[in-house]
Amino acid sequence: MKKFITNIRTVAALLIASATFVACSSDNDITADQPAQPSQPAGKQVYTLTVPASKGSDATTRGLSLVGSTLNAIWKEDEKIKVYNLSDEEIGELSPTTFGEATTTLTGTIDGTDVGQNLTLKFLSPNYTSQDGTLAYIEKNCDYATANVTVSAVSGTNISTTAANFTNQQAIVKFTLVDKADATTPLNPTELTVSDGTNTTTLTGISTDTYTTNGNGVLYVALPGFSDQTVTLTATVGDDTYVCERANVTFVNGQYYAINVKMSKQVAATDLSMVDCAGNDRASRWTANCYMVHTAGDYKLPLVYGNAIKDGADNTTAYKPGGTTGDTYCANFVNHNGEAITAPWIKDNGITVESAELLWQDAEDLVTAVDISGDYLTLTVGKDATGQEGNAVVAAKDADGNIVWSWHIWVTKQTFAATDLTTVTTGSHNYTVTPVNLGWVSTSADGKQGYSTFYQWGRKDAFKGTGAPTDDNVYNINGTTVTGLTYISNNTATIADNIKNPTTFYNVSSSSKPSTAKYFNLWDAQQTGADNITTATKKTVYDPSPAGFCVPTGNLYYYFGDGSMRSIGPSSSSSWVSTNKGATWNLNITGNALFFPASGYRYSDAGILGGVGSTGYYWSASVGSNTYYDYARDLRFTQNNWLWRNNEWSLGCSVRAVAEE
Repeated sequence: MKKFITNIRTVAALLIASATFVACSSDNDITADQPAQPSQPAGKQVYTLTVPASKGSDATTRGLSLVGSTLNAIWKEDEKIKVYNLSDEEIGELSPTTFGEATTTLTGTIDGTDVGQNLTLKFLSPNYTSQDGTLAYIEKNCDYATANVTVSAVSGTNISTTAANFTNQQAIVKFTLVDKADATTPLNPTELTVSDGTNTTTLTGISTDTYTTNGNGVLYVALPGFSDQTVTLTATVGDDTYVCERANVTFVNGQYYAINVKMSKQVAATDLSMVDCAGNDRASRWTANCYMVHTAGDYKLPLVYGNAIKDGADNTTAYKPGGTTGDTYCANFVNHNGEAITAPWIKDNGITVESAELLWQDAEDLVTAVDISGDYLTLTVGKDATGQEGNAVVAAKDADGNIVWSWHIWVTKQTFAATDLTTVTTGSHNYTVTPVNLGWVSTSADGKQGYSTFYQWGRKDAFKGTGAPTDDNVYNINGTTVTGLTYISNNTATIADNIKNPTTFYNVSSSSKPSTAKYFNLWDAQQTGADNITTATKKTVYDPSPAGFCVPTGNLYYYFGDGSMRSIGPSSSSSWVSTNKGATWNLNITGNALFFPASGYRYSDAGILGGVGSTGYYWSASVGSNTYYDYARDLRFTQNNWLWRNNEWSLGCSVRAVAEE
């Protein structure tokens, strides 16, 4: 394959062929021009032939030049064609009769022609330049073969010939560039780079005058042909950079492609996987299902399955615990298609992400924009946590609109810094506990009043935790109030169903399995049996916690209260705070006591809110003993007592994360 030619001085003409181009948006277009077939003219002492402007069965575009704002397709006035006989003797010269047309007739006088002789046409080497000198067509950019013309009959001064075929050895691509955020707005770049990772073509010094009369945002580029490549377009528009990247692109030499490209504005976004929960830079990548954000600005998160990258390396155990899958243990977790996850990055599992969507947010204008840029989901947070805390869920979708994964964006003043964490000794194990529940939104100056998000056991998906019992209204990206939660009575939902429907609360009766996704190890990869509560959690791709934190095993709550194993009753080492509607538990700890708000729960058989201000429910990563395999260990408390108990997986509970070990 030829190297791309940089600083293309003009560009050539084009026709779409049987090529594949996966565009930068699901509604990007590739249009094909039907080939014009060569005719077979004749003349008297005048050699006449027609060269089609688009690729026919035997001919392709000759050339293209931009003069000012006018597109001169195919031929220039100073262009000449030399005619040679079999002895390579020059016997004539041809010139085009029309300019800027789809086809033209080349005319001229040819001497010394014999019947049946093959004539060879050769281009001169004119130095094509445009009026402003920015997009000139240079002969060397496209390697044209010579053309043979057979003289079929000579009668006096009459010469009959076939059409001449000129072959362009590069593909010509017409790019129509628009802003993906506003498809009606053309992009008028001053520089455009096209690259497949090996070859790169760059057009520089582009001015508005170089655009065609078809409108702004139209550029022609000569590219060497290639197949099954990933192509990146980078356009400089003023001080901004726009990018589009797509795989499975095929361009064939000598063919013309007309492509409408929707490009995403590239912003100086903070990579959420490269900062910790306080927003400080990390030395390596940590991915998660929940990302904590503190200030307004532009952010991006990698299109990675949850917690599948840890400290810069594949966290294989998170998606492939190993062993043998059975009724209660999954050896390889699955994606939205129900297929085994084989690598951290979504694209490396054969999934192409086409779009992004804000599914819900519990504060207006919290997230104001979402998009896909290459291997990242990009988002704009419109408010600082000091002024407005809140929660949002964003999702990545494939070309069919299926959600392939979703993430919880938690806009919060919390940082989970070391000084905020509390070490707790329960039984024989130490836990380092975070100061608030996941998704906590404070509504009081001391931070003790507020609400948090809820979770069904084993799922990564955050559900709204505030409002009246039947009030599920949230905001969409336009600030409109919408219903953000769907209740479905279903005990056959799969893991794939959970992933594709992160706003669906699968509610079932207490005597039914919550779903066919009944594996013990959904949150803790090493859970192989009931009441395995004493070991540290091995975080999975479905754990809802931020990077570096996880859902605790049941040991944290088994010895809850006064430091001894209890199952029910009041705790002598706790104090109920009526003002704050929660309990401060001493937990046999070193350091300050921990406050657990009575955040309530979502009913397992209805999904609606209940117990807010009077009851607290907190999940562990451990499963309880039960014939149906649908119970997990949790903490339940009221003002008068607390229980270490089993609860249905479909119950919506709070999560208090602990540091990973």
